[in-house]
Amino acid sequence: MQKYPTSMIYKFRMISGDDKAFLRDYEIDSNQTFLAFHNLVQENLGFDPTQLASFFLADEHWNKGMELTLLDMQNEGDMAAIPMESVKICELIKDRKERLLYVYDIFTDNSLFIELLDIFEPVKGVKYPICSASVGEPPVQLADDSVTMPVDDFEEENEIDDIFGEFDPDEFGAEGFDGGDE
Repeated sequence: MQKYPTSMIYKFRMISGDDKAFLRDYEIDSNQTFLAFHNLVQENLGFDPTQLASFFLADEHWNKGMELTLLDMQNEGDMAAIPMESVKICELIKDRKERLLYVYDIFTDNSLFIELLDIFEPVKGVKYPICSASVGEPPVQLADDSVTMPVDDFEEENEIDDIFGEFDPDEFGAEGFDGGDE
């Protein structure tokens, strides 16, 4: 009877549906959590770690299944999403060719496609997780960069002040925009 190590290394391939020249291979210990995988992806792609992201289990047609989130989003009715930090990868992914979607911009549903390529024993001296192959530039994380514009970028007299300066508050009265002469 062959004895297997308690943990195996999972080699995942990540591709983009928008950029055929983008590819990443990640190797991660199967006993690490999806949060560790998320952190590896965020760091490797240079994404802003303060932005929300989710993994979804996916079928062979890339249809979304169970969601793994950064935040615990329990609710009363529907099936709650599972926090990434509470699930080891090997608890949900067991076989080659299993798939995940990594949604890195939840507002536009921009995703990267991930498939388990290989399962092997850890290589002595290698500290996992690692990015073992990197081709092409990563996608832009957020579709609209103006959403996260720092406050420092506004001048003292900004456009909003100009717009509000055009209105006379006495013109609208206590009734607001809709009130007044009916």
